Formats: sequence, C-alpha cells, structure tokens
Amino acid sequence: MRPVGLALLPLLLVAGEAPLTKTQAAAAFHPKVATPAPAARLGAFEQRTAMEAATPFAAIPLRNVGPMGQGGRVVALAVDDRAPQHWLAAFATGGLWWTDTEGATWTPLFDKGAAIALGDVAVVWGAPGVPKVIWLGTGEANASRSSYAGAGVFRSLDGGRTWQAAGLADSHRIARIAPHPANPDVAYVAAQGPLYTEGGERGIFKTTDGGRTWTQVLKAPARTGATDLLMDAADPDTLYATLWEKDRKPWDFLESGPGSGLFKTTDGGKTWARLEGGLPSGEGLGRMGLAQSRQDPKKLYAFVDNQTPRPATEQDPFEDPERLTAKRLRGLDEAALAKVEPKRLKAFLKENGYPKDLTAEGLQADLKAGKVKVKDLLDWLGDADQALFDTDIIGAELYATGDGGATWTRTHPGRLDEFTYTYGYYFGQVRVDPTNDRKVYLLGMPALQSEDGGRTFKGINGDDWSVMHPDHHALWIDPRDGRRLVLGNDGGLNVSTDGGGTWRNVKNLPVGQFYAITTDRAEPYKIYGGLQDNGVMAGPATPLKPNQQTDAWRAIYGGDGGFVQVDPRDNTTIYTESQFGHMSRLEKSGLTAIRPIHQLKETPHRFNWMTPILMSPHSPDILYTGGQKVLRSLDRGATWTAISGDLTSHPKAGNVPFGTLTTLAESPRHFGLLYAGTDDGRVHVSRDGGFSWKPADKGLPRDRWVTRVEASAHDEGTAYATFSAYRQDTGEALVFRTTDYGATWSSIKGNLPAENINVIREDPANPKLLFLGSDFGVFASLDGGQRWEVLGRDLPHVPVHDLAIQPKAKDLVVGTHGRSAFVAPIGALEQLTPEVRAQAAHLFEPAKVKGQAWWKQDRPGWFGTREPEPCIIWFHLARAGAATLTLRDAKDAVQRTWTLQAGAGLGRVDWDLQVDPAARPGLPAGRRPFVLPGEYSLTLEAAGQTLKTKVVVEAPKEE
Repeated sequence: MRPVGLALLPLLLVAGEAPLTKTQAAAAFHPKVATPAPAARLGAFEQRTAMEAATPFAAIPLRNVGPMGQGGRVVALAVDDRAPQHWLAAFATGGLWWTDTEGATWTPLFDKGAAIALGDVAVVWGAPGVPKVIWLGTGEANASRSSYAGAGVFRSLDGGRTWQAAGLADSHRIARIAPHPANPDVAYVAAQGPLYTEGGERGIFKTTDGGRTWTQVLKAPARTGATDLLMDAADPDTLYATLWEKDRKPWDFLESGPGSGLFKTTDGGKTWARLEGGLPSGEGLGRMGLAQSRQDPKKLYAFVDNQTPRPATEQDPFEDPERLTAKRLRGLDEAALAKVEPKRLKAFLKENGYPKDLTAEGLQADLKAGKVKVKDLLDWLGDADQALFDTDIIGAELYATGDGGATWTRTHPGRLDEFTYTYGYYFGQVRVDPTNDRKVYLLGMPALQSEDGGRTFKGINGDDWSVMHPDHHALWIDPRDGRRLVLGNDGGLNVSTDGGGTWRNVKNLPVGQFYAITTDRAEPYKIYGGLQDNGVMAGPATPLKPNQQTDAWRAIYGGDGGFVQVDPRDNTTIYTESQFGHMSRLEKSGLTAIRPIHQLKETPHRFNWMTPILMSPHSPDILYTGGQKVLRSLDRGATWTAISGDLTSHPKAGNVPFGTLTTLAESPRHFGLLYAGTDDGRVHVSRDGGFSWKPADKGLPRDRWVTRVEASAHDEGTAYATFSAYRQDTGEALVFRTTDYGATWSSIKGNLPAENINVIREDPANPKLLFLGSDFGVFASLDGGQRWEVLGRDLPHVPVHDLAIQPKAKDLVVGTHGRSAFVAPIGALEQLTPEVRAQAAHLFEPAKVKGQAWWKQDRPGWFGTREPEPCIIWFHLARAGAATLTLRDAKDAVQRTWTLQAGAGLGRVDWDLQVDPAARPGLPAGRRPFVLPGEYSLTLEAAGQTLKTKVVVEAPKEE
C-alpha cells in the first residue's frame, strides 16, 4: 500500500500531518544541523586510508590497460561558457576529470576521495577557464543496478588539487548542486537519499557557510528524494526543485508515486509552493527534469516520466496492427488464438524465442483439444527483457510554462514512444539552447531535438553506435554558438559542431565499467570482459601511456556484457552472455546462440541481470549456468539439462528477476564438486555432479547477495565465499572460508574495513595468497585471510567487480566498475612465504629479459622515442633502510648500479634495460646503451647482507 500523498497546499506538507501555518512551515523546513559523515562509513574510509599509507605492498604497480573510448556513463558536465575548451566531466563510477584542451588531454581530480561515484559537479568560474569554486556531489542519481552511493558533498577552492568534505554525508546520492553565482559560500543541493532503504538525508538543502552546516529547506518523505534543482538565472533566490518518489528493492522497482512533484521558492528556500497546473500527478508521477530559457526566465520546460498506464484501447503507432504480440495475446482466448493466421502465430513464436519444436499448426491443434491454454503461452514469456521494454505506460512527456510555473501545457500532441521505454528512472534530463529557447533537447534512449518548442522531435543519435552510444545523461550547449554541443552518455563523451548533425567521439578516457573479466592462455595473453551497456570486449595487457589516444581493444559481443569463458585449447572459442542470460558461443566460423530454453508449461528460467556462465576446469566442452536451477551442457551449450532443483529461498516476486543464481564454481581438483550462490543469500554444494545438493550456508549471513564462490585449487574441501550489502545501502566486509565442503564456514575478514566484497581469488601457485576485490579497491593476504593489505597505490577508489589471474604471466587482472582494467605483477607475492618475510633481506630472481632487435637501430626520432617494457627487479626488506643493487656481467664488470632508500616490505626497481654508458663504449651518437644478450649477476646490499641472483638476457629474434 502506498503512503498518503502530499497535500496540495501552497507549502509542502509531510504525509499525514495537519496543515501548518506559514511561520510553522518555515521553521519546520529549517532544522540547522551540521552533517558529519556517518560514523561507520567514515571509520571504514579512515581505516582504508591508514592501510594504504602503511601497506607493505606499495611497490606493486597496477597499470591501467584500457579499454578506452567505450564509455562509463557520464552523469554531469561543467563547461566554462567563456572558455569552452575547459570542461569538468563527472562519471557515474569513473571519477571526476578535467580538460583544458577540449578533451585532447585529461587529468583526474578525485581519485583518492571518499567516493568515486558521482552525481553532479557545479563550478563558480573566476577568470575564464579558472574554477573559483568546484562543488562536487557524490553518489550517482540514476537508480540503476550499479548506481553507487557517495559520501556527501565536497568542495575545492584550488581547481581540484585539494578537497574538503562539505557535509551531507548521509545523502547517499546527490542529484544536483546549484551554487550562488555571486556568493561562493552559498549553495543548494538536491539529495536523493538511499536507493534501497528509507531514511538518510533527502530533499533540498542549503548552506551559507561553504558546506560546514546545512539547512534542510524542502523535506521529502521517507522514500522520496530530490532529483533536480534549477536556480533562476535572473534571480538566485528563485529556485525550482523536483522530488521523486521511488521504492527499489532487489526484486521490485516502483519508480513513481504521489510524493513526486515540482516545487518553487522565491525567497531562497524559506517557503515553497507546489506547482501543479496542468502537470501530471498521483501514483504515476515519476522522475522529472528541468530547464530554463535564457531569453525569458519565466519560460521553463519539465521532462516528466509518466508511469501512468495507457488506456487499454490506445494503439501503439509503431506496431503493425496485423502483428501478434504479447499484449494482443492477453486479449485472446483459446478459441480466438486457434483461428489466428498460422504465419502470424509462427512469427510470434519465432520472435519471442519459444522452443523450436513448438509449431504454429501443432499449437493450434493443442489449443482446440484443450491441451494448451493461452495462459501457458503467457507464463512461458516470463522474460525480464519483455518487462524492461514493455511500453504500456504513457512514458516520457515534455511540459512547458510561460508564467514561471503557474500553468503548464504538454508541448507535443502524440506520445514520445520508443524513447525511455519503462525505465525512465535512468534518464530525465532536458536542456534548452541558450540562444534559442524553442530548441529543446531530451536525453534518453536516444537523444531527441526539437526546433519548435517541443511540438515535434527528431533523433540526433545517427545510425552508428560505434560513434555515439544511445543512452544519454548530460548535455552542454555553447551559449555563443548553439550548434556546438558536448554530450555525455553511457559511451562517454561526444562533441558536435553542427547542432547534432554529426558527432565526434572522445575516445581517450579509460572509464569502462566491467562486470566480469577473464584471460585466455595465449602468449601474449588477451583480456576479455563484459561491460555495463558496452558489450563484451577483448584487448591486450599493455599498459596505457599518458594521454594515449587509441588502444587495441575490440568489441566482440553486444548488450550489457557479462561473464566470459575462453576455451584454453584454441584461445579463440569464447562463451559469453549479456543481460538476463542471453548467451552465445563465439567461434571463427561465427556466433551461435546457446541460451537455455524452457519448454511450454515449465517454469521459466529466472535469469539474473548478470547470469553466471562457467566452463568446467576438467573439460572445456562442459558448461554450467543457471537461473534458479543449475543447468549443465555437455556439448558446448548446444543442449542444457537441469542438474538441481530451485536453489533459492523462493523470495518475493516483483518486476525485477530475483531468487537467481549469481555465482557458480567447480573444484579444479574434483570433477562434479560444485558450488552455487544466489542473490538471496543461499549457498549450496553438490559433491556428485549435481545429482544431489545440500545447503552449505551454516554460519553465512542471511539476505546478502552472494557475489562469488571460489573453489580451492589446492585443497579439495576448501572454498571461499563473498557477499555484498550494497542492496542494504551499507558496507560490510563479508568473506568466508570452508575447509569441509561447506558444512561450516568461518569469517576471514581479519582487519578489512567495512567495504562490500565483490570477488575473491586464490592464487594458483601459493595457497596462502588470496586476493579480494571490494567496492573501493583490491586487497591481498599472505596468510590465508588472517591479515589483509591494500595492493599497491595506483588504483583509484573504484569498485572492483572481478579479478582474474593469468598463471603463466603471473599477472593479476583487475576488472573495475568505472576505470576499465588494471594489471598487477604478482610473481614476487607468490614467492613471499613466511620464510622469506622472516629474513632481514631477500632478492628475487628477475624474469628473463627478452632482447629486441630494434635496440640495434635505436636512435632519437622526430615522432617520439620507443620504449621497451621495463624489467622489474624485486626485493624484500624486513625494515626500511638503504639498499644498493648492482648488475655485473660474466667478467664481473659493473654494468649498472641503483642506490635507494627502501621502505619495509616489497621493493622494486623498474629497469629500463639500459646499462651505464661507460659499459657500452663506442655507440653512435644518440644510441642508448641497451643491455647485450648474456647472463649477468645481480647483487643486493641491504640490512648488512649481500645477496646474489642471476639475470638472463635472451638474444632477440631478428625482425
């Protein structure tokens, strides 16, 4: 049951309260409170910061390898109207980026902040191109499956070099910031609050002291938050704000309600009036976005997501009236369906993916015989894609006012179909050309442009998705030339100089959102991964260079990319999937769909958005996947068999698939030893290939999303499990180990901060070495999880969704949900046994150096200097101190010396493969002294010891 709606009064009233006088209302809306960060979240971040400073693994490099240019969801833009080459771009989970070269070069500004997930950025500009004040709102305001919470508002007075926390730390998601144009200490904020739970800081807040304290000037009910805020360009005391009622649960999403609405203040937030004249209201009122004319401040546009059902008699103008659809099927009985033209019925069955053995003729015979009901066909369609794109709601609408909001009129006579579909919660932005207030842009899927005030629209996406992604969230229009646009979407950034006729893609930002990642076993190996709304991509493990413009990554599959598995026999056969279990096998010969299909009258497969797909470590022809049941294929996905019953707890049903498998694992040591984890917190084990299953969740948390189960490669009875409390709007370090096949579990969170854990991996060479990916980075443990350390210092505070270990290269591949992929060398960690750590000093033998033929022709060039991949020399010191490394040839002649002050723990030298010039006399002018092939000795002098190992330089292959 919904709560009682907001009273339709000049002042906002909380549901169920008696009307207030104007004085009482003003006082009620202005509780003056400081907003320190909630203790748990602040404590976790402080603990992480301390661990980063003290980590003995600081020397482990994590190098970004891309991909670039495929996106990462731009949520906000701030561009200086007077110097439009200066931009700030805020990404959903990719951080804040600055360019003063129109996107040719970029600098990240908030990578080590308390939250890399962002909702808005707003700037008060000083001199042209120089930010006087940057206001940053953290937490993404798009209510999608991976919209991460933030840590409040932050403020910078030096162009983003340093930041101060500026309150509202319990807002979770900041949708909009409106700073005062003349007073840098005054700003207003639209706070959405938590996504899955009630409470938190919601509504409109105002500060007059630079964020030290905030006043709540417009309240919002428990599950209602503020989603847009517009300051009148002519009067900074006049503001317009939209509230949005929504109720998201893991199994259901109600994205509208009577708590939604549009409000206005003319006295700086002291009092607010609800604006309704002509606008939708009630149960179906969803998210709203606002824009204002630069020519006439009383003229505004409101983009409304209207979730009200359409009249049953309304026809879809895009739909063939002769075509049989699920909507039309609902209106037929068995007799009527039996009379439908067979070719129409055949097209319906094929289009919706019914089993191939279900023919139109056979079905109509069964309908006449009473063997099949229309309900059976409808029940079979339990498909999440249908729910996602079902357009039986009114959907997106645009309204305009010419009197400051007193009255509103819908601008267009017809529906804006095939634009936001059912998921208006993901969009809701409208912009107006500053030079022409009849030119309006709506941002959804795709971007629309109107030149007549919203009466008619045209799409400006073009037809090449490789140039511009279709899902749009941010737009800047040059006030000096309305043809110049900067557009932010799920594919990154695009620029147009002809008003949207053509677009240039900004491709040089590594801000991809990986869901899952893996590698093949080729040499050199490739990385594969599924990305949010950017399909599945494959690319090399080559570190990106500063301001690199392109990379070698390529798309190999579409949709919202998910899990990937690569056949180790050929490194070319790939199994992958996109949202809701759409699986395929990719081979040189082409693509084959392998999605499991249930039979008529069988319970539909309930696939998760991210459906696990697993190749057996014992036979690459055997695959596992599942919805609520585990399914197995013995023929590379051609056919599937259920090998379990429903392994979920039969949770509540809603419009989001829930009660689904989220992770599968098979023991590398024992064929048929299987583990399955679900989104409703269940873990099961089978020790006989799926013939029987037992609950394996004694001692594990309830009602937490199982993010990963990892079966040990070293001990048959050992496995690991991780959980996330993301959907409880909190952070918990939930990581467990079993040594008895899941009969009992024990926590191995050790000294971890309270961060949600997304993945755990056991090192294939060292059973005590474990790696964790959390919502803020990567941890490593050398003792099986008793103590954890932050891995390296190169990774931003970005969610890590998956980890993969390439055993031959001894690389850890890190799939981040926001900053693409990173690679870390872990060979030294694998050898860092308790015996090694007990020594005062230890020197590791470097990997063989592969000489390159081009070294012989090396010389300075007009187009830059070619650089080889460095050779990392690793050592370990029990205590910080001086260290000297010396490279000598076979005749004991010194070739190179490094002297440094090293910290305790792992230390490294990145050798550029050059020796001292004196060791290579006679080289031509400008030729660098690269090392010659041969065997060398390397000594370490540290902690009163002299340690020695060898270095092998292999002769190059002639090019």
